[in-house]
Amino acid sequence: MRRTPPLPLLITTFLSVFSIVEARAAISFVSGTNSATLSAVIEDGGEKVFIIDGIAEGESTTLTFSTDSTCPGVAMAGGAEFAAAFTCSGGVITTTIVDRGGLSFGPGPETGTFYVQFSDPPTPPGQSGSVAALAGIQLAVFGSISRWDLDGDITPSGATFGVELSGQEGGEAHFRMDLPQAAAEFLGGVLGVFIGGKPDPFATVANNQDGSVSIDVDIPKLTSSGSVVSSQASPALVTKKITAGKRALNVGFEKPVVKLGQSTIVKVCAGAEFKSGDKIPAKFTSGKRQLSVKKTFTLDSAGCGQSSLKVKSIPVGTLKVAVSYKGKRATGALKVTR
Repeated sequence: MRRTPPLPLLITTFLSVFSIVEARAAISFVSGTNSATLSAVIEDGGEKVFIIDGIAEGESTTLTFSTDSTCPGVAMAGGAEFAAAFTCSGGVITTTIVDRGGLSFGPGPETGTFYVQFSDPPTPPGQSGSVAALAGIQLAVFGSISRWDLDGDITPSGATFGVELSGQEGGEAHFRMDLPQAAAEFLGGVLGVFIGGKPDPFATVANNQDGSVSIDVDIPKLTSSGSVVSSQASPALVTKKITAGKRALNVGFEKPVVKLGQSTIVKVCAGAEFKSGDKIPAKFTSGKRQLSVKKTFTLDSAGCGQSSLKVKSIPVGTLKVAVSYKGKRATGALKVTR
């Protein structure tokens, strides 16, 4: 269920080879508001990448495209963020996008270059077409990102959908995904965010009144811990896989490293099945020693609970927390330093 959209890191190279190409795919650019213009169109695997220029970071534009075939299932933006759900009717696609900067590629990135692409959800193995329930998803990435790929998987235990992004170590990364109700239900209903394959209870998952779900992930500093560094790329290039899927019981610390005397937040989220008001006790260990730290989390209406923890009288090293609920277990870890 994986396909590879364009690599923004290479777009500048592509532009030295391709001029603005004539329409070969079904979708074509028509117009943009607020002085937004089309800088170039790049063909990638038979699909088009629309590079937009002319607006400043933080400004928005409404873009109009035409399509002579069926409406696309997924809208993707790099260096920008969707301000509302894209629409497609009567051969016309309309989307409003805010320039977020931080994704350097294409001609004149200093003027606010970003790109938009329309695609379809990937086709799972053994099926003849993409998953119709996933239509209408919007993905946006921005920050210090060099490249990103659409990512997803379907197994007997459930489905996930998201991106795998790469950026310079120490840089920032931002990811947003908006899913219509049908897509949210297909992925498991009560969704969680997985970064590098591990559940992240601190990612923002907003369940909207219309049944749709909005997910925001902010990585303030890309680090190689728990991620894969490609041997074919710069050794300072960090890769992160961010996916959304059916939520599993998970627990974690707000900060990966804390000094003695500092405080952090511990948060636990139940799986897709939970009862608001249920209490989940936590056990803390350092090495093989069980600590006297006591914490009990009360699940709120979203199935999560959190508590502040001051790190004092705790041995330097790795502090682990463990919880269990409805027959499932989850653990988290925190590095304690002087």
